[in-house]
Amino acid sequence: MKYLRLITLVTLGLLLFSSEVYASSKYTIQPGDVLSEISVKENVSVDRLVEANSAISDPDIIFAGQTITIPDGKRETFTVTAYTAGYESTGKRPGDPGYGITASGTKVKEGQTIACPKTISFGTEVYIPYFDDTFTCEDRGSAVTEKRIDVYMPEVEDALEFGVKELEVEY
Repeated sequence: MKYLRLITLVTLGLLLFSSEVYASSKYTIQPGDVLSEISVKENVSVDRLVEANSAISDPDIIFAGQTITIPDGKRETFTVTAYTAGYESTGKRPGDPGYGITASGTKVKEGQTIACPKTISFGTEVYIPYFDDTFTCEDRGSAVTEKRIDVYMPEVEDALEFGVKELEVEY
């Protein structure tokens, strides 16, 4: 009995003091729905949808009428850096094929484009309180690994001045 209380207290502490927020809502699958489109519409990765729904063993197989849990966003600390479209960040120069084009195929845009780790799907909106702005995950990068985000800035001087910061991020 003493161990059960200890386990209960530890579990409660983890839930209360975790940096991640996992509230949720329900969604009923409609004919023609696919998990990747639901993930974009609900601003949550396919992996998080699968993680929150034990009934989904294969993300490619969902059924109309099935009710799934949509987990709300997370809040975590990321190492945030800045990058430009230029040679110093991408190895490309104006006029080169793909200059200023993100891995998702969009053109980089100040105040919008960020490069995210593969665990965050393209199209995911990411709020960074430091900037008091919401960005969109549109790019990847060789230095953008787990718990790292690169914010696009058009000017090298601004990117260098920004440097490296540990910031709260919501997505």
